[in-house]
Amino acid sequence: MKRAVLPLLALALAGLYAAAISAMWIVGTREAEEKTENLLDYAIIDFKDTVNGALDTLLVNAADGVARETAVAKRMGIGAAQALADRYGVDEVNIISREGDFLASSDPLIAGKSVTMLDREETAGFMVLTGGAVRVYSQKFRRGAHTDGARRKYLGVAYPGGEGFVQVGLNESRLAEGLYETLLGFIFDEWLVGETGCFLCADPSGRLFSNPSRHRNEAKTLAETGFTPPDPSVFDPSREREDQTFTATVFGEECFCREFVFADHTLLAVVPEREYYSTRNVNFAVAALALAAVLAVFLLLIYRIWRDARRLKAFYDAEAAARAKDFAIAGTIQSAALPAEFPESPYFAIAAAMTPAKEVGGDFYDFFALDATHEAFLVADVSGKGTPAALYMMTAKTLIRDTLLAKRDPAAALTAVNAELCGQNPANMFITAWVGVMDLETGRVSFVNAGHNPPFARRGDGTVEMLKERSGPILAYMDGVSYGLKSVELKPGDTLFLYTDGVTEAMDASGALFGDERLAAALGAGMSADSPESVCTVVRAAVAAFAAGAPAADDLTVLAVRFRERAAREVRTFPPSQESVADASAYLDGALEAGGCGAKTRRELAIILDEVASNIVKYSGATAFSVDVKFFHEKRTVRVIFSDDGTAYDPLARQDPDTSLSADERQIGGLGILMVKHLAEAVRYERRLGRNILIVDKTF
Repeated sequence: MKRAVLPLLALALAGLYAAAISAMWIVGTREAEEKTENLLDYAIIDFKDTVNGALDTLLVNAADGVARETAVAKRMGIGAAQALADRYGVDEVNIISREGDFLASSDPLIAGKSVTMLDREETAGFMVLTGGAVRVYSQKFRRGAHTDGARRKYLGVAYPGGEGFVQVGLNESRLAEGLYETLLGFIFDEWLVGETGCFLCADPSGRLFSNPSRHRNEAKTLAETGFTPPDPSVFDPSREREDQTFTATVFGEECFCREFVFADHTLLAVVPEREYYSTRNVNFAVAALALAAVLAVFLLLIYRIWRDARRLKAFYDAEAAARAKDFAIAGTIQSAALPAEFPESPYFAIAAAMTPAKEVGGDFYDFFALDATHEAFLVADVSGKGTPAALYMMTAKTLIRDTLLAKRDPAAALTAVNAELCGQNPANMFITAWVGVMDLETGRVSFVNAGHNPPFARRGDGTVEMLKERSGPILAYMDGVSYGLKSVELKPGDTLFLYTDGVTEAMDASGALFGDERLAAALGAGMSADSPESVCTVVRAAVAAFAAGAPAADDLTVLAVRFRERAAREVRTFPPSQESVADASAYLDGALEAGGCGAKTRRELAIILDEVASNIVKYSGATAFSVDVKFFHEKRTVRVIFSDDGTAYDPLARQDPDTSLSADERQIGGLGILMVKHLAEAVRYERRLGRNILIVDKTF
């Protein structure tokens, strides 16, 4: 290289610098606006979830009140039903039989008519309340066939034992009456959107009753904030445009805004443009200086390369050796993190495989039992390559497993995991993840999709469907995110297939992607529906045939879970009397004998039942108690669950009596529950949905 070339190279680098900073400015602006869009999305979703949760609490109380008054599902006239509706402050009360028939209704269109909950698709969902396993079922506001035709929210509460249920309905218009005092007063005053944004709420006349404290005395109406909608239809309650973001001046600042109408009230989510543009400006300045420094260093490096080519060759040889060592270490870490053995169960089967790319990334999968009837499984992908990605993958995998074992709820677990990862992410990596928990008694899979590829459900009849629901963004990207829980129902014979983008983004020699359609076709091909291994094998073979030897750009990870059959379960409910204790004991003995338990196990569980049920009858004030028997034959374990709706009481919270003391020295009580602990392998108490639940595990 001649010395005259260096000035030309410097000129070229200057042009490159100008183009790069222009691109950074455009990209930074776009990212700031997209981040604001996401922030407004989550603010509105959070608001609706909060309000719906409050409404569900109100409606559960109303439905419980009706259930207590009526005691059982029974017929009554429209006047009596309307009186119940008036008394509990709702717009509709229906009493439904176990078969779905309307025994009573306050709606003239229903009362006395031959209609059932099964007549309409939107009401049929309430029939889950008749199975005995689900106590409360809620729907969002919808327009129904009721007399006034208004938007109405429905909620049902089951009678004990699933013998019918109470359904109550509440009109959206009713919320406009005292909306601030009943629902919104505790929400808006200091509810920040981002770091400096806020919520504004105005009644139909434009009166502003929700206002951030720093602007408390600046405006009494929405117009006085300086806000002017971009067109006159912005606050028309008859149309829904809450997915559109626009800019407007609010309190003298240019802001990003998103509006929606709720109960005839106008709600405006506002984020000042400066909040994100200031971050963009700072980042741009830092990046521009950094890029200038990098280019200067690069120019100096070129000069040194020109001066000493042999030193450059030695440098690259050393770099290549270090990189090879880095990927070898990363590959070892990645392989060691994956489960080596697959569980064997009569209720489900699972298989998985991972094919690493040339440059090791951060794909991983995992599966583990939360308890005897709940199996967790997941697939995730860490950004980046080499040892940093592999180490971050190990951190994330351990954190997800430990948190899910502790919380048992995928949404709560990933919300906590995201907060933890955002606080310890110096390399600014991120993770896409799909995490599910299968209930082996029902086949229901509760899951969270954190920005991951949507899985496929392959049904027993060979049909294939994509599960497109997402619960939130990728992990370690945005702090303060709450993930929503989704679910899918699997029937015996159905298979759930998870994968990473190494499958759908595999390329052939022409650069075409394998894609979702080819994946769905491979899953629908004539593979064995009884074997998750065959599902993984067929998909991997289809990708390999498509790529035809082209080098893989990313890891390829697949996981398949097949639901075989539901776990067995027995449950019975008894009135609170001493005679019922004997009936419950007889029922338990029969269920245990049918499940294969020996005489010693039945005798010891009978002692436990007598102690627990007698205490419920004597002291709890319950209206009934239930005995639920579950068998886990692969672990030779039986679980007996006692539940009642009496006064909250945790018998395990009390300190065990000191049996080394004499009877006169010991505190009275506690020997019964101590005996229960000694006879059982494990005892656990929970307070859930207004019920005391005591869970006793016994090996047989």
